[in-house]
Amino acid sequence: MKKYELMWIVGGNIDENVANESLSRITKSISIAKECKVVSSSVWARRKLAYPIENFEEGTYFVSELECLPASIIKIENILKDDSQVIRHLITVKENFKPYKVKAK
Repeated sequence: MKKYELMWIVGGNIDENVANESLSRITKSISIAKECKVVSSSVWARRKLAYPIENFEEGTYFVSELECLPASIIKIENILKDDSQVIRHLITVKENFKPYKVKAK
């Protein structure tokens, strides 16, 4: 299984209860698939969007760390596309980078 990072945006200025509801709904629907496991998830930030998306000027960002098979990414993307509150999402492979060493002069 590979590690992925999922970020999605819910449009509008929503309160904390709606944010927690969205977080739990998305993580439950993702973890229904047996080949996918949600390691961690959280509300990242409420921010003004760089440009209007679906007539929303502000959005709430969410971040989740996933462990799943590469074939299940399509299922996750379909779940996020079907959710009417999600205005944008992005799934990236989480890589382990080695720290860069600087040579002393």
